[in-house]
Amino acid sequence: MASISSASFVTLLTLGLFAAVPVSSAAADAVAVDEAATAEDPAPDVLPLIEIEGSAEVQADIGIGKRPRTSAIYATVEPELTVNLSEYFRVHGHFIFEPVRDPVEGRMNTFRSQGIYAEELFAGVSLGEATFQFGKINPEFGVATDEAPGIYGFTFAEGYDFKGALGAQAKVSLSEFTEGSGEDAVTTKQILFGSVFTADPSVLSRSFLTDRGLYRPGDYRVGNNDLPESFTAGYAYNTLNADDEVAGPTARVAMRRLAARQAGVPDEWDILAAVQTSIDLGDDLALRPIAELAYLVHEGGHKRDAGSATIGAELQQGPWFASLVGAMHDTFGSSNPSDYLLTASIGREFETDTTGAFRVDAAYSYGRVDAAQESVIGLRLYKDFSLSYPGAGPE
Repeated sequence: MASISSASFVTLLTLGLFAAVPVSSAAADAVAVDEAATAEDPAPDVLPLIEIEGSAEVQADIGIGKRPRTSAIYATVEPELTVNLSEYFRVHGHFIFEPVRDPVEGRMNTFRSQGIYAEELFAGVSLGEATFQFGKINPEFGVATDEAPGIYGFTFAEGYDFKGALGAQAKVSLSEFTEGSGEDAVTTKQILFGSVFTADPSVLSRSFLTDRGLYRPGDYRVGNNDLPESFTAGYAYNTLNADDEVAGPTARVAMRRLAARQAGVPDEWDILAAVQTSIDLGDDLALRPIAELAYLVHEGGHKRDAGSATIGAELQQGPWFASLVGAMHDTFGSSNPSDYLLTASIGREFETDTTGAFRVDAAYSYGRVDAAQESVIGLRLYKDFSLSYPGAGPE
């Protein structure tokens, strides 16, 4: 059985293109008829050809407590580029510039092993209430990796995420209701999602500037079949504001199979539940709690099951932010002690005419990660950016 190569990746992108071509042609015919029938109607909103959104940050992780004390200063830049070829078809790339190798223990690592790689690169198609992705995708599962507050709140949730896979993904909107308009709009959506995928062995698994090496099928016991045999499926209830931020009750349930490559190795089966909300406490004060629980059957293709939990909250008043997160990961029946993490963060947003808005955060994290006791102080300078063409320019 042939493994997925760079050529197969191009094939997945091409599938998206072929799916979009008849839609685009039909759309063009419909637009021509509509223009003839309603020539006096105002022109509809037009998507910009190119959209770029992302974030840039510089962070310092300072190890304290027991030796060897490992510290690092590094940059992380995540641009997401979308080319809208029509209302129905787009090409999307999500690139990450960050350290691609672990820091050297017992040393201060200053911008060491910085590399850039593609986490996502797919063709996207919209058909009515459904959207599809073909190519290199992030299979939908949990939310805590992206949504847990603070500098280190995502640590354990990131451990069971499976990002940068080759495959296909679909989302279907079951219902959508918007209350308010403009910046005050709040939208409630119900969504079904699913994906089929496998680990990426193509050249896109490498990084540039610093090469992290080509992915090899033997790097993992599960999720790395020759063809996409792993899958996710789930339901999400989202309440979001105009900036796509959580504005009310938000929840999801999901399941995942990570298929084993070798005979005698069990598949990993996972179930997950997550809840979030935003509570207006008055006086410009908002509380945003989050909780995510995951149960991992045959974690990593091994015989033992595991459980992971991330629970926390962020309190915001004006430009000030404070958060507290507790997390735990336990391999049931193992002689190793459970991993745990407790982290607190405080931050403030600033804005100047020259730089626009940016944020400064400080955090303390204490816990046991991979059976090693850790105490870390973190400092982070963070800024979002966005621009479009044709459009209003950078923000």
